[in-house]
Amino acid sequence: MSTEPNFINSDVNPLSLFKEWYEDAKKSEINDPNAMNLATISPNGKPSSRIVLLKSFNEQGFIFYTNSNSKKGKSIKNNTNVALNFHWKSLLKQIRIEGTVSIVENSEADKYYNSRPLGSRIGAWASKQSEELDDRSTLLNRVEEYEKKFEKTNISRPAHWNGYLVNPNLIEFWQDMPFRLHDRVEFKKQKDSWISRKLYP
Repeated sequence: MSTEPNFINSDVNPLSLFKEWYEDAKKSEINDPNAMNLATISPNGKPSSRIVLLKSFNEQGFIFYTNSNSKKGKSIKNNTNVALNFHWKSLLKQIRIEGTVSIVENSEADKYYNSRPLGSRIGAWASKQSEELDDRSTLLNRVEEYEKKFEKTNISRPAHWNGYLVNPNLIEFWQDMPFRLHDRVEFKKQKDSWISRKLYP
């Protein structure tokens, strides 16, 4: 890697630039280049964050899947404003995203759910995500119960397990530079276009 990276191009579509950086990350990150921090706001106004996995993206935004009854699912139902952050140590780059969330179409969620390994599909039924668990054996017993239930039938997607699309209204690209004089470009969406500006490090 060059010690003097090229400066971020502020004259491009940020989603195209995201794809370029993401493809680079897939080649260099050892684990989960699609890992992203998702920050939400609880009903009492407190922020909460966790790592989730990006499963796909397009011109509309960034898609992940989760249990809608989980802490993040309930927070999103209350407040659709969220933030994402990708941090790729191998590239010395990060991307910060702000936007609003909507649930993807059932057909899209079904397609992704059906592509998952059997154990993951069973797990979506067995886990009461974010609820208190008295003992690990309780979870494993629930897994066994659903394995028996779906032993001779197709495993349908649980109604509480959904895909979420984060539609961005702000995307900031950051890359490390010597002496902490980092290179930053922010893109803000205005109607159907993106307006960019450089930021001090």
